[in-house]
Amino acid sequence: MTEPDIGALVRDLQDLQRRVQNLEERLGAGVEPVASVATPATEAGPTLPPNALPTFGRAVLAIAGAYVLRTLTEMGVLSPVAGVTLGLVYGIVWLIVAARLPDKPKFPVALSTVTSVAIVAPLLWEASARLNAISSWACAAFLAGYLILGLALSWSKQSVVIPAIVSLTSASVAALLLLATHELYPFTLALLVLVAALEWAAFRGRQGAWRWLAAALADLAVVLLTFIASRPELPEGYAVIPAHAALTAQGLLLLIYAASAVTRTLIQRVRFSVLETAQTTAVLLVSMGGAAATVSGDASAALGLFALAAGLACYVLSFFVVGLAIKWNFRAWATFGLLLVLAGTFLPFSGSRRYWIVWCGCAVACCWIATATRRPTLGLHGAAYLLLGALASGNMVQPLSRIFNGLDAAPRWWSVALLVGSAVVAWIAVANSSPGETAHWRNLATSSILAAIVIWVLAGAAAHGLVAAWPGGGAPAETVGTAVLTLLSIVLASSGVRWQRKELVWLVYGLMALAAWKLVARDFQNEHNLALVASLLLYGGTLILLPRILQRKALV
Repeated sequence: MTEPDIGALVRDLQDLQRRVQNLEERLGAGVEPVASVATPATEAGPTLPPNALPTFGRAVLAIAGAYVLRTLTEMGVLSPVAGVTLGLVYGIVWLIVAARLPDKPKFPVALSTVTSVAIVAPLLWEASARLNAISSWACAAFLAGYLILGLALSWSKQSVVIPAIVSLTSASVAALLLLATHELYPFTLALLVLVAALEWAAFRGRQGAWRWLAAALADLAVVLLTFIASRPELPEGYAVIPAHAALTAQGLLLLIYAASAVTRTLIQRVRFSVLETAQTTAVLLVSMGGAAATVSGDASAALGLFALAAGLACYVLSFFVVGLAIKWNFRAWATFGLLLVLAGTFLPFSGSRRYWIVWCGCAVACCWIATATRRPTLGLHGAAYLLLGALASGNMVQPLSRIFNGLDAAPRWWSVALLVGSAVVAWIAVANSSPGETAHWRNLATSSILAAIVIWVLAGAAAHGLVAAWPGGGAPAETVGTAVLTLLSIVLASSGVRWQRKELVWLVYGLMALAAWKLVARDFQNEHNLALVASLLLYGGTLILLPRILQRKALV
């Protein structure tokens, strides 16, 4: 045989090979193609997954079977309860079929699972929301069991397709039925079972993005349940919610994610993700805030003591158990402690409105303990306690009206003295600490917040005192406010340079910016010519003087 004949034979064999391969792909035979050189047309053309057409065919037949059951029910051959039951069993059968398929390729598994949920979801909606063929409790129980079954069937193969589709469907249907039927309690419990199952799966290494949709829906369901249960009158259309229902849901939500946080960070020693931290924080706010809105009297005090004990436990875990091996976990547990201690100190004293005094004490304790243990994160918590205490006492709001117009009631001098004294004592602790380079900025942030609180409260008190002491009354309030801001800026600049405190110099820029805004917004509009001239002289003179003070030794 000549060389041209051999070449022609090779080309014929390659052509025959391509034809056989194309025929096998069209018939869905699933035979692995023999390696060959693909033509450009084959590479560019769209291709379907293997066995795509037969898989679609089975899905269509499955939907047809569901419609047969519906037709028999509408004709009266099957009772509504029997028709719904058979339909749900039929949907479970297709979920089992999906689980028995090979995990790869994923397309047949996904389509079979979608077929199952396409049968189950509309059937539950129609049977519960429209026909009342099954109770809300039965519907909620089925949704919870459906997800657990999907997780169990796919567990041995470590499939992610079935859990993703089933969990998204179950959580979404539960939330929609909760809104449609106004049966809050059963579907809230169903969502809590769903998130508990998904958290267990995450603990065993099976987690995915679908976990967070279920978590968010569970949070919102508990919030809605708490809101409706705490109303004096039940809104029209909503089922009666027992007094213990909201507390049960709040407690279960807290228990689920507290257990998840403990197992993830203390047993598995893995780093808490941002979403896990955010969800746990949201759960603390939803559960503790919801419980505070639900209970009253002695129960509120007991809840406060529980929150306080839990907050202190979180601090102990963060400092002595979690430690700095995984810094994010340390800060996450410390943040949980901060939120719980705030709740625990607020609830017992909420009636007297003196809880801010306790927060001032917490601020001082945190800052001194932070200095002693060299844990600057605790110092930041001290600044947060004091800032919230200042806001709760009203001493952070009043200076604004005093400086801008001088029209405010006299300050409660004892509260001003207590707040400023607490801030100064806490600031001394932070200012005298010697943290490492990585903690320097946290200490600096703490010191800045504490100093800002002191300066702001003193500015308001000084403005009120000058206006009140003005001879004969009728003081130019706007000019007095400008004078207070500019004089404090000079004092802060001198003190910052002398004591080598950057945070005091930073506050100078904030005060001068506030004074500039005040000049434009108030002084130019309300002051007479002489008072306006005084304000401009004060501000302009301060602008000239400040650079000379700050240039003595650069700090920034």
